Amino acid sequence: MRRVLILVIIAACAGGEHRDARDRYNEGVAKLGDQKFEDAEKAFSDAINQAGVDPELRARAAFDLGTAYAEHAKSVEKDDPDKALELLHLAMGWFNDANRQSPDPDAKSNLAIVSARAQALSDQVNKGKNGLQPRLERLIASQRKVRDQVQSLWEQVVAAGASADPTAQRDAYESNATVERTLLAEAGTISDMAGDEISKIGAKPEEQRSDEEKSRLVQLQNLDLYVQDARTALGDARRQLHGLAGEPARASAEAALEGLKRAREQLLDPITVLQELGREELELAQDTSVDKPGIGAAAAAPPSRSPAMLAERQGRIADRVGEVLARLKAGVEHEDQAKDDEAKKTIAQVKAALPSVESAQAAMGAAKDALGAARMDDAQKAERDAIIAIARAIEQFSDLKRLIEITWGDQTAAVGLITTPPAEMKPDERAREVEDDVKQNVDRLGRMQQMIADQAAKPADPKADPKQVEAMKQMLAQAEVLRGQALAAETELATRLSTRKGDPQAPAKEALDKITELRKLFFDLIEHLQQLIRDQGETRDRTATARGADDDARAAALPGLVGRQAEHQQMAQAIAEALAEQADKAAQQPPAQGQQQQQGPDPKALADAATEMRGAVDAMGGASSALADAQKQSQTASVDLQPTLDSQQQAIEHLENALRLLQPPPPPKQDPNKKDQKKDQQQQQQQQQQQQQQKDDASAQEAQRRAQEVRDQEARRQRERQEKQHLQNEPVDKDW
Repeated sequence: MRRVLILVIIAACAGGEHRDARDRYNEGVAKLGDQKFEDAEKAFSDAINQAGVDPELRARAAFDLGTAYAEHAKSVEKDDPDKALELLHLAMGWFNDANRQSPDPDAKSNLAIVSARAQALSDQVNKGKNGLQPRLERLIASQRKVRDQVQSLWEQVVAAGASADPTAQRDAYESNATVERTLLAEAGTISDMAGDEISKIGAKPEEQRSDEEKSRLVQLQNLDLYVQDARTALGDARRQLHGLAGEPARASAEAALEGLKRAREQLLDPITVLQELGREELELAQDTSVDKPGIGAAAAAPPSRSPAMLAERQGRIADRVGEVLARLKAGVEHEDQAKDDEAKKTIAQVKAALPSVESAQAAMGAAKDALGAARMDDAQKAERDAIIAIARAIEQFSDLKRLIEITWGDQTAAVGLITTPPAEMKPDERAREVEDDVKQNVDRLGRMQQMIADQAAKPADPKADPKQVEAMKQMLAQAEVLRGQALAAETELATRLSTRKGDPQAPAKEALDKITELRKLFFDLIEHLQQLIRDQGETRDRTATARGADDDARAAALPGLVGRQAEHQQMAQAIAEALAEQADKAAQQPPAQGQQQQQGPDPKALADAATEMRGAVDAMGGASSALADAQKQSQTASVDLQPTLDSQQQAIEHLENALRLLQPPPPPKQDPNKKDQKKDQQQQQQQQQQQQQQKDDASAQEAQRRAQEVRDQEARRQRERQEKQHLQNEPVDKDW
């Protein structure tokens, strides 16, 4: 009340000098009362800008602007905490400004309240963003960039020969040294965070610690050890960069990156770590192929891809695989203490994966020895064995859908080797590969039996549609029949291969047909299409990287790119065929009468999506042909991968178009402020009529979206006219 009286007196004395500012303030108060926060914020802001030399008006408008932002934040906090946090920070600024202009206990109190709310919300918003793992992820990414830059500087000096002057690169060295100093500080922060959590858990008596806390304590202690190793290496790299010592700086930067990776891996589950190690082993194998005869001589390879450096990389990967192996073995030591069926199932999966992880470690050891002796062919074979072993270990943790996909992929490859063997592959090598694929598929098809039974035994959701529940039961029953038929054919194929009696083509094709039918039962078009878009995008990124690399690096990357692009084309073809089949079935269904409109894409959308997928297949075919030609030419000449990039981009555009057709945007939500129900019903009837008229040239969902946009625009125009009329008629003789 005291504040209002003062402002009224001042307003009376001011006369009409600041009438516009006072009018905007009055509007802001009214809008705030109606909880129209954005309008209130704009009005208060205008009042402040127009206040001129009226300090009390400015202070009052600043106070109420802070209130508007604070209330606005409260209204959006649940749905958009990031925006709420931004609004709270704005509120804090205006409360502080109001108190600065006219010291007031209310402004101080509100500032304290909003600050506390902002801190609590900040903790909530940043939970997971500033934790140990995300910070380590960011630190690893930054250190990888430094490592790559330092490695490039070093290779430039080596390429220039003895006459090279490292001082010519002084600025680049100093710049990276500065970055290393920053990263060293961040590593220290991470170490402090881990230390605080270690102290918190350690403060509890051991007998009072939960199993989770005991496990977390071991994780953090190991993490801290590796972070300390990384900090030492970061400090060494910084000093060596200041001294323009390229090769030692590269080695230290690499050691720092390795320490940070191993620190992060303490927080990850072993399977995630294995996936990362599998990717690194694949990259190593691609770099090793540079030194194969016919592609490039070992002496011509950059220093970072010399046999000695490759052996060093292989040793680091092998060490990390060894650590994963130790964690897995520790996990099954107390098998008898498994508390439930899920824990027992996990332990069984770990036990099944252990032999493959051991094989991967052994193969990596052999690859390291071969690289150290510059036996590149032997190294490549061992690296390939390691990659396969890691994939089989990870496979033990796959769900049913993923396992079917793996089985289908290997069976497709086996049939291809049997029916159209590559001319460059030796018969014995081909036979071993086919037999291995078939052996693995016999095991996979056997494991699927229990996985299908487990899904069938799951209790149905009480809220689920009974028809959907029954359809799922029938699908699983059919899946089991197809699995049994595929296993019988695959077993017959294995027998013919082992005895060398009988033509293997018939059982191989029969098994593939049954596995393909099984795959279709679980084939989720949307999921596969989304994944294909991601995979094709990643392959295009790798192609772009190869295009910018030197001839040797480009030649090394091409075989992997050829294989990946062929896989994408195969998947796109499968999706196109499935869409065409669905479109035909949907078109044959009679239109539903007196029922709600069908959910999902209509026959036309399905057909259009199939057309887009065929366009993607054609574009991928062009990319595959261009990559294959480039691979052949790369042995004798430099090649340009721009045509491949163009085809890959066309494929991505077709894929995205297909996804949009299958997932049209949902219609906008109804305006909750509408009160004229009769008008709403009329609009809905108009919408239904419009949908009926447009169903031949647009999907029902798209028609609904356009109709809703029209209604929303009309509603906005009506509200604007009403507000304008209200402002014109509102009395303005009072100031506050």
